[in-house]
Amino acid sequence: MGRAEVLRIQVRLCAELHPELFATLRAIGARRRAERLRQLALLGLLGRSASAPAADGSPVAVATAPAVDARRARLLGGLTLAD
Repeated sequence: MGRAEVLRIQVRLCAELHPELFATLRAIGARRRAERLRQLALLGLLGRSASAPAADGSPVAVATAPAVDARRARLLGGLTLAD
């Protein structure tokens, strides 16, 4: 990571409020759990930015850098139903 800016985030997840997510994350190891949360967050952000309308109500075209597209493809390729 070198000199890249890094955020360390702790997450508290309640089994009563989010039972499916809790069960899925509980079943995997800590390192895989962190990566899975990063994947889910990335998918959520991509979905949110792609579906957000412009101020005039028209759909927004989301342009991403080639490096972001490659990373997105790699992350999406790593997702399986077993995760």
